[in-house]
Amino acid sequence: MKFRLAPALLAGCSLAFGMPAAHADEIRVGVIASFSGPYSSWGKHIKEATDLYVAQQNGKAGKHTVKIVYKDVGGNNPARARQLAEELVVRDKVQYIAGLEFTPTAMAVVDVATQAKVPTVINNSGTSGVLARSPYLLRSGYTQWMVATPLAKWTAEQGIKRVFLAAADYAPGNDALIAYRKSFTEAGGTIVGELRVPLNTTDFSTYMQKAKEARPDAMYMFMPVGPLSVAFIKAYVERGLDKAGIKLEATAETEESELAGYGDAAAGIVTALHYSPASTTPANQQFVNGLKQKYGQDRVPNVGSISAYDAMQMIFQMIRATDGKRDGDKAMAAIKGYSWESPRGPVTVDPATRELVQNVYIRRVEKVGGAYVNQPFKTYPAIRDPGTKME
Repeated sequence: MKFRLAPALLAGCSLAFGMPAAHADEIRVGVIASFSGPYSSWGKHIKEATDLYVAQQNGKAGKHTVKIVYKDVGGNNPARARQLAEELVVRDKVQYIAGLEFTPTAMAVVDVATQAKVPTVINNSGTSGVLARSPYLLRSGYTQWMVATPLAKWTAEQGIKRVFLAAADYAPGNDALIAYRKSFTEAGGTIVGELRVPLNTTDFSTYMQKAKEARPDAMYMFMPVGPLSVAFIKAYVERGLDKAGIKLEATAETEESELAGYGDAAAGIVTALHYSPASTTPANQQFVNGLKQKYGQDRVPNVGSISAYDAMQMIFQMIRATDGKRDGDKAMAAIKGYSWESPRGPVTVDPATRELVQNVYIRRVEKVGGAYVNQPFKTYPAIRDPGTKME
């Protein structure tokens, strides 16, 4: 659906972008995230990692002071996301936007970003093709194609022949199923069943029974990180699929903060993702230690944390490249091809697609130092989003 800014807002937007910032030395960055509602853990991780990055830079990008303006979208609410994006541009005079955990909320701000020429870094939408909707979009997370494809290849390499697929019934879930199915069947495997699960599902018992009856060697799942992932994994254990010898595979669903609650039931789950807090690289150890020192020793970063942290890395680079001026085109030109050493590993912004080129790690839930972690044990380096080739 195409949107247009209301005439009054559009006029205000044009005025804002035709004049210097209200404070010449202050660059405002808007962050739209879920600080309330069932997905409020996303907002917590995003805010903590954002504030950590800004603090580590002493609040400045070059000579310019950076102010973060937070807005609560309260979950997967596209209308609210669009409203907040308009407020940030017109009322708060932001030069950059970040956040946006869901594909529908990310899509809702596309026209605002385009008309106002505001570089917007999407933290988490996993749907391929989103960035093609506007030349002012970037992504600091990953796509389902990027992680499902290496996981399917690794699965076939282990001699697993039969896999059952289950995914939440929305755009990233559809991408997850297509990507895994394509890669696994090309490697000689067989998909013995597929399920698309409504986003409001609370009882997974019927789905687990169908998966069990298909007698696969493994089951690949995709659910949004949070309540659905927790409910799915608990149902997998409670319905005895683990005892039936059906291995469980996933991507981000084995959220670190939930692993303690699963106990021994989560041991052995294999996932593919672009990040693990268990990584021992110096950049990641600095990131993890920084969060613990700032917020407490119980803090463990996740995909929301790393996406928010690297979104700020990208935005600060654009601020430096433009010397703080309001110039969305120059900022976007400057970020294309930009490379840095992230806590997730080496990262480059693909100049052609604006997607990140990054490592994908095959991880296994293991007990390390008395606690369960997603322990990486194999790396697929410099993965590009193969889904963009399918558009």
